[in-house]
Amino acid sequence: MKVVVTEQARSSLLDARNYYNAQMGGLGYEFVQEFVAAVSRIKAHPEAWTLLSKRTRRCLVNRFPYSVIFRLVKSRDEIQIIDLMHYKQKPKY
Repeated sequence: MKVVVTEQARSSLLDARNYYNAQMGGLGYEFVQEFVAAVSRIKAHPEAWTLLSKRTRRCLVNRFPYSVIFRLVKSRDEIQIIDLMHYKQKPKY
């Protein structure tokens, strides 16, 4: 399956990376690595993750309080990464 990252997800990723880099140099880079690892897990087993609604799922990002929010678009053989959501954020998906 092809992975597509939306602008919202990119923006959230950059915001979180910048936040973590401000906390400690290099931590933002580690966050991005964990995000990439989560996307790899999603790609390997797209239907294994927790359903948030009929169309959206979430996969936890290791070491950080974030979830990758995504949906499967089977007609396009595609995984859409919709957003990154902090655990304290109210779900909007």
